[in-house]
Amino acid sequence: MLKAVPRFVVFAVLLSLCGCGQFFPPINNCTSNCPSTGANYIYAANGNTLNIAGFTISSTAINTISGSPFSFGVTPSALAITPSNTYLYAATLSGGIFGYSIGTGGILSVINSGSAVVTGVSPSSIAVDTTGKWLIAVDATPSAYIFSINSDGTVTSSGSVPLVTGTNPNQSPNHMMFTPNDNFLYVSLGNVGVIILTFNSSTGVLTNNNQVLPPKKSVDAMQGLAVNTAGTYLYVAETGLSGVRVLSINATTGALTEITGSPYTTGTGPAAVLLDSTGSYLYVANRAANTISAFLVSSSGALTQISGSPFAAGTNPIDMTEDNTHTYICVVNAGGSPDLQTYTILTSVPGALEPFKSAATGTDPTNALAIAAAH
Repeated sequence: MLKAVPRFVVFAVLLSLCGCGQFFPPINNCTSNCPSTGANYIYAANGNTLNIAGFTISSTAINTISGSPFSFGVTPSALAITPSNTYLYAATLSGGIFGYSIGTGGILSVINSGSAVVTGVSPSSIAVDTTGKWLIAVDATPSAYIFSINSDGTVTSSGSVPLVTGTNPNQSPNHMMFTPNDNFLYVSLGNVGVIILTFNSSTGVLTNNNQVLPPKKSVDAMQGLAVNTAGTYLYVAETGLSGVRVLSINATTGALTEITGSPYTTGTGPAAVLLDSTGSYLYVANRAANTISAFLVSSSGALTQISGSPFAAGTNPIDMTEDNTHTYICVVNAGGSPDLQTYTILTSVPGALEPFKSAATGTDPTNALAIAAAH
């Protein structure tokens, strides 16, 4: 077995997220639980048990937060955290987005008097831009909805943009990714492909210029997305071909051009894609294969499989995040076994993953669907 060599010492906290009726936490007046930035919090959402599980991670264990898992009341579909770690937004396909302030110690307190900050939309994915001023939600209509984030965490609608037209049943959005300068937003739409939108972070104007990157085959589905820190390459998981595609990004238009050597083989059913904080390593969660593929990333965007890849995961790994100490990759497995698996990012074999600790996120089967980490 490879010996783990951590890059930092990790401290992680994951606390309650609640949803409806009597399950709301107390409203935060910031007298004792004021926003905390830079702390290491990780939030994971359970689809079957309608709750959020919370953990701290030490150098020797994963510890359950007192009172975890926390009731949400409806099925959460997506999570997003503002860059300042001040607010967390939780979406549900049942309709709406709820907002929570993140207080000292990671305590979550519902805002907007317990009501959803967004209604009339059933988002499959949400994202906050790098300025922290805008919340974007996409749904199965399919459309993108733009909301400006107010100082109290509530949001104000700034319009919507249709993504595609037609009746293709597989055009539901599943992932979104901003470029680091926020000029472009990429949305994966199953076997329709990846939609390329331009964005103005000063005004919040989102524009669909009818640019689409199609899948290699019409039966393939585009899934997870990642953009490198320079904003020059987009990485896209594509089922059917069981691979990840590497596309160079046109800095002016956002148009995508596939690089020589792409696509790169992953396991079957690639679902989520994650670049580590250094941009040196790319990870792909292979939902059907129950593995994580790992690659070294070159300056040209090209990928090289890391020794030992793919690495074993639980059943149906579906979402990933990196903790903000940049020591661990955390994966939620929709089928459990385990629900949550953490891996140490090795330096002895650069980018390789060694299983660290695992945990149940509630009473199984929890159907853990989403995970988000503080910045």
